[in-house]
Amino acid sequence: MKMKEKKECRTPREKKRRRSRRGGRDTVVRIEELERIMGELGEDADPETIVSMYMPRRRTRLFGAMLLRLDRMQLLLLGLLAAVAVLFGMAFVQEKMGNFTVNLNRLELYRRGIAIAEDGDFTEPTARLTARTMKDATNITLTDLPDDLDAYDGSHNGENYVAYTYYVRNAGKIDVGYNAVVKLDACSKGAEEAVRIAVWRNGEEKIYARPSQDDSPEEDCENFESDDVVCRFTEENFLVGNVDKYTIVIWMEGEDPECVDAIIGGSVQFSMDIDAIADDDTSLFTKFVRDIRDTLTGDRPIDAAGTVAPDYYQNTEITWKTRRNQ
Repeated sequence: MKMKEKKECRTPREKKRRRSRRGGRDTVVRIEELERIMGELGEDADPETIVSMYMPRRRTRLFGAMLLRLDRMQLLLLGLLAAVAVLFGMAFVQEKMGNFTVNLNRLELYRRGIAIAEDGDFTEPTARLTARTMKDATNITLTDLPDDLDAYDGSHNGENYVAYTYYVRNAGKIDVGYNAVVKLDACSKGAEEAVRIAVWRNGEEKIYARPSQDDSPEEDCENFESDDVVCRFTEENFLVGNVDKYTIVIWMEGEDPECVDAIIGGSVQFSMDIDAIADDDTSLFTKFVRDIRDTLTGDRPIDAAGTVAPDYYQNTEITWKTRRNQ
């Protein structure tokens, strides 16, 4: 009698490893069965989808194989692109944070000595300001607001309203002109229909709101300029030594007919962009050469990087109290 050879006993892990070395039964595609399924699906069949059904994790493996075929330089480039995408996303999120932000054009204004600050003494001149955020505010009415909202600096939020005061100063070399545009950046649940935004410019107040249902202005208000622009201020001759003061107050008007339960949980975000009326059309190279010349000659040079606000009149201390446009 001829005896059969004893079959080797393998553990499940060894079987899986052995099957993986052979390509694995789970990676084998039966052509006849694949053709049958594609025939049933007709012309709408997606071969890639069907193959992926018979080859689990096929796309992941293909992606891994592609990465292995890349050289180090290509992998480094992919890594840098991913890092740039992350940084861009973070910058975008930061740009949209808060209820109100102020953005000054760095190239055309900040480098020339135009700066913004939360206080009239300009202890920390900058090109970007962010008001303190308010959460879970409820509706109020105009008569609920204090009478001295224009008397404070920086963020001075109160109960159910956002209040922010800041200053714009020309401590540069030349007179300039600027546009200041208040924009509605984001909104939800129709809250923009009941919002009010009051703006004090050098002590003069105006209140803005979306038009009523018949397109007429709301009581004691001026209409938004457009769906996403609240208002704009133009200063054609912002002289050296001038300082302008702005106070922004935002609240939900309870007397507005659009202030209904449906907007509960909604939000609004505003910003003010300050830009030059006339851009300097000279090339960046020309501006760079000009900055170098001013540095060598001592003619009050401008920081080429645009990270420091020039102040050419520190001896006279251009402030809100000593401003030229009093």
